Amino acid sequence: MVLTPDIEEAQRFYGDVLGLELKDQTQSQLIFDLGGSEFQVFRCSDAAAAHKHADSAATVCVFEAPSIDIAMRDLRAKGVVFLHETPAENTHCGLRYAAFLAPGGNVHEIMERLRPVRRGASATGQ
Repeated sequence: MVLTPDIEEAQRFYGDVLGLELKDQTQSQLIFDLGGSEFQVFRCSDAAAAHKHADSAATVCVFEAPSIDIAMRDLRAKGVVFLHETPAENTHCGLRYAAFLAPGGNVHEIMERLRPVRRGASATGQ
């Protein structure tokens, strides 16, 4: 779930720019289909306070892409602003990621897996 003061901009961003399919909407809520799950956007009164991504606590939605390089190129062509000039890499978790700005002062990330997920592994990798 994401909160943003500009629901119309959110509909354009998540629908047109990120390509999520709009499933339902009201005046204050958007529901996008994520292939069996829902991504919900609610209208709020104020944008998120400015923070330093990865230094300040925040909730971040992460979208998986088969190729982060292609995804970054395509999203930049649509005007998306990235906080990472090039993808960062977490070798322990086996992924590459890049943060970008979203409506309402939100920050999200795209990520690409460098190796398959081990089934049965815990969130700590144990």
